[in-house]
Amino acid sequence: MFKKYFLNILGFVVIMNIYTASCIYRIARIYSLKGTMYDIGEGLMIKRKRIAVIICNIFHPCQQKILKGLISQAHALNYDVAIFTMFMNFDEETGYQYGENHIFTLINYDLFDAVIYVPCSIEKHALRESIEHDLAEKCKAPVIALEYEHPDYHMVNVDDTAAFEQVVSHLIEKHQLTEILCLTGFEGNLQAEARLQGYRNAMENHGLSVREDYVIYGDFWINAANNLAEKLAAGKLEMPEAVVCVSDFVAITLCNRLIELGVRVPEDIIITGFDASKDAANNVPSITSYSRPLADMGMRAVLLANRLLTGEECEPIAIDNGLLVPAESCGCKEDFSLKFHKHQQEINTVTNYQDLFQTSHMAESLNSSTTLNQCLFKIVNNMYLIYGIQDFYLCLCDQWDDYEKGEANGDAYMDYTDTMRLRISCMDCNAKMVDQAFDRSELLPELFENSEIPRALYFTPLHFNERCLGYTAIGYGDNLITFDELYHSWIRYINNALEFVRIRNIFNSMHQRLYMASIRDTLTGIFNRKGFRRYSAEAFQRALETGKKLLIIAADLDNLKSINDNFGHLEGDNAISVFANALNTCFENDEICARTGGDEFFAIGCSDYTDEKIKQYLNYIEQYLDRYNKSSNKPYLVEASIGYICRTITEKDALQQLLDEADGYMYANKVARKKNRT
Repeated sequence: MFKKYFLNILGFVVIMNIYTASCIYRIARIYSLKGTMYDIGEGLMIKRKRIAVIICNIFHPCQQKILKGLISQAHALNYDVAIFTMFMNFDEETGYQYGENHIFTLINYDLFDAVIYVPCSIEKHALRESIEHDLAEKCKAPVIALEYEHPDYHMVNVDDTAAFEQVVSHLIEKHQLTEILCLTGFEGNLQAEARLQGYRNAMENHGLSVREDYVIYGDFWINAANNLAEKLAAGKLEMPEAVVCVSDFVAITLCNRLIELGVRVPEDIIITGFDASKDAANNVPSITSYSRPLADMGMRAVLLANRLLTGEECEPIAIDNGLLVPAESCGCKEDFSLKFHKHQQEINTVTNYQDLFQTSHMAESLNSSTTLNQCLFKIVNNMYLIYGIQDFYLCLCDQWDDYEKGEANGDAYMDYTDTMRLRISCMDCNAKMVDQAFDRSELLPELFENSEIPRALYFTPLHFNERCLGYTAIGYGDNLITFDELYHSWIRYINNALEFVRIRNIFNSMHQRLYMASIRDTLTGIFNRKGFRRYSAEAFQRALETGKKLLIIAADLDNLKSINDNFGHLEGDNAISVFANALNTCFENDEICARTGGDEFFAIGCSDYTDEKIKQYLNYIEQYLDRYNKSSNKPYLVEASIGYICRTITEKDALQQLLDEADGYMYANKVARKKNRT
């Protein structure tokens, strides 16, 4: 109990600190933007331009650098940013991946002044084709593509040729190497060819010839690296002094496989990578690499969008030239003090939140929710687990839990609905549960409009496998951070919890329908004996508590056996249904009607009955049957014997005793009617 209390207090303190820092920044920001966004004297807001970003793999440091540069430059120019992305990014045909990919169908391009597209971050070729089809058909705004040549897009890229040349030059000048092999990516790929050209330039500028058998096209993953390692270790290819690889992932794979095969790095061969990823720094041995100026590319993409929209030339908010990062794989020493300090910062900002997350029991808490509102309330209570969060919105498809959208009709639940519902709205750490319907084309009600300073929101999917549940949007205020894998786990818990609620609702609905069927008479639709037993007890208790009169009517269909014997059971069923309708339609005060036996009926109610009202009920039944008998052309009459009681009851009364009393009056009426007929 103390631990749970401590975690909640800690989460509250963290959010309040974020909120306080945000407020201080916001005050300064408002005045710095005077005349751009606000006229402080009049409080008039000018509409801010928006940029949409299509990107994947934002757990990867490369995409994170791009986004930090992009967002910082956009904020400096007073642009809002909406990043559309997903968590899982594989070239595979699974229900889960389909649910992830669907976030890109959400984009309403009419809302944005420019689009920045990062196709190299998207693994699935078919998904890229789908996105580019939508861009061609639906997007009227300029599209800026990063490191991707396309006739309809404006391209921004990094000078990988010059950067790769620096890596090769380091090996030649620092380590006096001459026999260097280049393992690049796919032939024809923009990045692969640019990096290969940098290798050629460095060799030629230093007067070294390029051996064509030392130029190898491969991929950006493991296959080409493993194949090269096998050939080098087996002597099928002459061992070079060094291999410069197209990416860190390729370099790590090659390095580790060579070591497994008995080749020492860097003593027998030097390996370098490209991108300066965290995996390269943490590998043993650490991989010499190059930190590409990706933040600069993000900034230049925004500057290009701004120039296309306004004609203005602006300077980048920061300088990012990229740099060589020497490490153990080329024999250089690392700056361990810098690495240690950076690692300590990561521990302080990330590990503490991971510990909080692991001990929060969020999954169990969410999955115990019996209603959607309960689930949403628990989601809000667990927002403190996300580092840096300031804005959060959760939108669900309209009728997202409709059980009729079953597996047989996949299209019914695999798309966002035209009407969406905002269920959680959190801005500047002020979270509230709402239920606001809005048009899907709006993305969010009042998108970005209430913010005093520019904002960046990450739109991610909510789904259970291919079933589309909705989407979320998260923002970090002025912090230039992207969501991490902890947020992915947090969202997956929410996905699973929503599916639990949906399935629970289905079971509850089915149970209710089965129960209602069990207490209804299948022939007449009115209650059966079981249903009457339940609801008559409720009416009796209500009459006892309120002091109102209790009405009980007992009825018995006359001559049912004779109708069955002479005209068949279908006609007998017809007679039963006719009387049930007469009894069920005569009342005005929510009385309960039931068929308690083959030809036996009861009705019960609690109200301020008068003698005139009771007479009205009985006359209605009699007149209903008279009208039917005159117009039905049946060879028999539908008639019934009726008895009733109507009075105020006390604690001394028992329900069964009152039912028996009404039944006794009915029996007396039946005897009298039979005597009269005789």
